[in-house]
Amino acid sequence: MTGEVRTEDVGRLAPVVLGALVRRYGHFDLAEDALQEALIAAARQWPVDGRPDDPKAWLLRVASRRLTDALRSQDARERREERDLALTPADRLVGPTGDEAGIEDDDTLTLLLLCCHEALSPSSQVALTLRAVGGLTTKEIAAAFLVPETTMGQRISRAKASVGCRR
Repeated sequence: MTGEVRTEDVGRLAPVVLGALVRRYGHFDLAEDALQEALIAAARQWPVDGRPDDPKAWLLRVASRRLTDALRSQDARERREERDLALTPADRLVGPTGDEAGIEDDDTLTLLLLCCHEALSPSSQVALTLRAVGGLTTKEIAAAFLVPETTMGQRISRAKASVGCRR
């Protein structure tokens, strides 16, 4: 191992390692998380132990291990959930209605799911959710998105129309 950590080297290697992970494992989101963990490990370990002779191979090995661990954990969780579901009596799979549970009619969850409709782009989903569920004004949402208020108003109006909401 030699030298210090050079951020330009790591910045150049990150996309290469990410591409290799996605090609090998096929999970972009998990690969990206694993790479971030490997980069954090490098930032902590390389200044102490020195930069490895082959930083790309080091990052790929560490990220691959993290990704493998994540996939194993995900598989184990899914198996536990399936086992628990299989052992749960059918009558316990359906929860009480709002009246039985003593809850007043609250359609917030329905509204939230409507705001996340698959017909909407992710940014429109967020904007509509902030407006309808979060109660933010169009001006506040526009400021958060760094766009003019009229642009955000049009985006929210189109999103409402796409999911069949009427003002």
